Amino acid sequence: MAQPLKKKEVKQFNIKDFKSKMGLTSTKESSNADKPMEWLTMPDAYQTALKLPGIPENYVTTVVGHSNVGKSTLVNHALVAAQRKGRIPVIYDTENNFDFTYAKDMGFEAEPVYEDVEVEVINPDTGEIEIVVENRITSYEGNFIYFNNALLAERYGKMDYSSGKELAKGRKVAVIEDIAASINEFLNMQDNGDVDAGFLFVWDSVGSISSYKSFKSSANNAMWDAAAISVAFNTIVNDRIPRSRKVSSKHSNTLLLINKVWLDSMTNPVGPPSLSLKGGNSMYYASRLIILLGGQLKASTKKLTAISKGLTYNYGIQTKIKVIKNQLPNPYTVTYEGEVVCTPHGMIGAEKGDLDEYRKSHVGVILDRLKNLDESGAVQLKAEDIQFVESEEDMEM
Repeated sequence: MAQPLKKKEVKQFNIKDFKSKMGLTSTKESSNADKPMEWLTMPDAYQTALKLPGIPENYVTTVVGHSNVGKSTLVNHALVAAQRKGRIPVIYDTENNFDFTYAKDMGFEAEPVYEDVEVEVINPDTGEIEIVVENRITSYEGNFIYFNNALLAERYGKMDYSSGKELAKGRKVAVIEDIAASINEFLNMQDNGDVDAGFLFVWDSVGSISSYKSFKSSANNAMWDAAAISVAFNTIVNDRIPRSRKVSSKHSNTLLLINKVWLDSMTNPVGPPSLSLKGGNSMYYASRLIILLGGQLKASTKKLTAISKGLTYNYGIQTKIKVIKNQLPNPYTVTYEGEVVCTPHGMIGAEKGDLDEYRKSHVGVILDRLKNLDESGAVQLKAEDIQFVESEEDMEM
């Protein structure tokens, strides 16, 4: 008669002991857990339209859209929110379009610096050009760091990105790699303890400058530029920004990109063109949140105008806003869309009540702007004479 087999005892592998011996146990200093979601809080109109609190911190977010659809308004709100949270905004203005006055009207803290400068004026009596000294704003200071193309080239222009060596003579032209070098420099200073604050890096805009290789060859090659973005920003978007989400990271670092767009009519020749990003697709894949302002085929905005006695002042635009990619954690994986109005004082709702309230509370400002348009100074303007017109000429069909 066969004897029953004895059950063989299997010793369970103790993964906890193994990780402890290997020094792989997660601790507060080397955590594999994420912090709770942090946000750069945006205005109520944005939150109502997209059902999101704002711009997620510790992530890469991209904003896309045609010209004059409200991208600058969104950026300014993010900059203001960053300052209020104690983050340091770093602005890469490679389109040279950042408007400090507009940003300040929306709450951005920047103090003008005045200096005496020599300017040319025409003497009304003689018609001759004269040199006079005027006290003018020459720069702005505050809790932010600002680079335009000239300032980027001044700081990083000696870098030869093909060899990694420093040149004796610097460039006068900014290139894509300069921005990546700058972001890495600030993050290195943060890691070394030289900067005790988080960063909001804003690049406006991707696709507005060329790569080092294009610069050297004196030819704008889109493939070279796309490759440069992919290589130069690889560690930033795939490691350094996401790493700040971890509990072990003391600071929060965020990358907000404004990406230029173009209409691709070749991918689907028999259908309508598709909206594509300049600079290639690497930033599309790196972004966990992508927001579209305006329409896909054209701006699709509604112009809001104040008119009085032949004078016309455009006080805002009504624009669509839509999430077209969302890979944020639950419960924030939403893809809502709506409409907002971008004004000189920020983003408001597109409902009639929101517009009426804005006009009522800012009628003095609107009246002053209309008066400034009257070069003769002879037109008598009153608030009650203002007509508010909404033009749908640019709305999508």
